[in-house]
Amino acid sequence: MKIKNKQHITSDGFTLIEVLVALLIVALGMLGNAMLQLQGMKNSNDAYIRSQIGIIAFEIADKIRANRECQDKYVDASEFFGKTYTIGEETSPGACVYTSALGNAGMPNERACIASMLENTLPAGTQVTISSSSIRPSSSSRDIKLFLLNVKWTDRDGELHDIDYTFDPGACVNASACNCA
Repeated sequence: MKIKNKQHITSDGFTLIEVLVALLIVALGMLGNAMLQLQGMKNSNDAYIRSQIGIIAFEIADKIRANRECQDKYVDASEFFGKTYTIGEETSPGACVYTSALGNAGMPNERACIASMLENTLPAGTQVTISSSSIRPSSSSRDIKLFLLNVKWTDRDGELHDIDYTFDPGACVNASACNCA
């Protein structure tokens, strides 16, 4: 009787189909990673703009608080404060001169400093409006003037964003003590 030794033939490598499936899986993983990177960059840019708007809001609120005798001039409709200011489309209200004595340079300088800050920080097309309103709390005999800073901008995807900041600069006690020209 003859005994036949059957040898099993095994492959020592990968087949072409296995390689193509592995490449497809790696390609899908890389595509997902690229999409995450793009979304992360968009969210990072949006967060940056929002933080800059927050800094600007606090800066404007501090300017109004420091110059509270002239607070009505910050919402004067004849100047850009009282109407919508569009970044990149408005004419410059002048040169900004920072002085140690707040309010002594007058309102034209205040407008120039705020416009400079807006133009150097926010993207073109952003719209900024400052308005005021008065409320009377039930436990008080006087009105409280509230200021509202509204900022509208369009992100890279064309989506419109809108942020409001409301603050109370404090009461005006001596309007004749400030140069509100």
